[in-house]
Amino acid sequence: MAMINYLKRTVDKLFTRHLLLTNTVIAVGFMGTGDAIQQVLEKKLGEEKPFDKTRTRNMMGGGLVFGPLGHLWYSFLDRRFPGAKTSTVAKKLGCEMAIGPPLILVIFLSVGLLEGKPPKKSFNEFKDNIITICFAEWAVYIPLQALNFYFLPPQFRVLYVSAITLLYDVFLSYIIHKEDNKQRRLKNPIDKEE
Repeated sequence: MAMINYLKRTVDKLFTRHLLLTNTVIAVGFMGTGDAIQQVLEKKLGEEKPFDKTRTRNMMGGGLVFGPLGHLWYSFLDRRFPGAKTSTVAKKLGCEMAIGPPLILVIFLSVGLLEGKPPKKSFNEFKDNIITICFAEWAVYIPLQALNFYFLPPQFRVLYVSAITLLYDVFLSYIIHKEDNKQRRLKNPIDKEE
């Protein structure tokens, strides 16, 4: 019983007094995990390259951006539109639809910067994928966000979003790195015939 009380007190502290730090660590961890999963999938699909720890670290840098921004964003939404009435949730979802693509652009630019890409290249990669990104954001993410705004206490928003977007982080890692993988294959074609 003492262990359960200790865990409860620790969770309470993490999701109250240390919420910004908690949200940042959660976002960093999930972005890194998403990239690691994507690299494993690439390997299973025939990519002949070693696991790239630097790439995972750079994706975690994207989480370092998302964690604090997500924390501030959800705090703003909950102050601006308090409660969970249908009309309130609809306003929050409208804001989410509007802010999603610019936030993803920030992540593209952040990861690109960490990988030494010129900002213009990262911006063009984002621009080339904007339709796919918006479709994924609006068709999958928005309905899941409705559940977030209806049912969860505000301090758990970033945790929920990070957990439900783990697959989205895999997708985002694929989108951010697909051009690099394509260029690598063109420079180093592998003869599959034995």
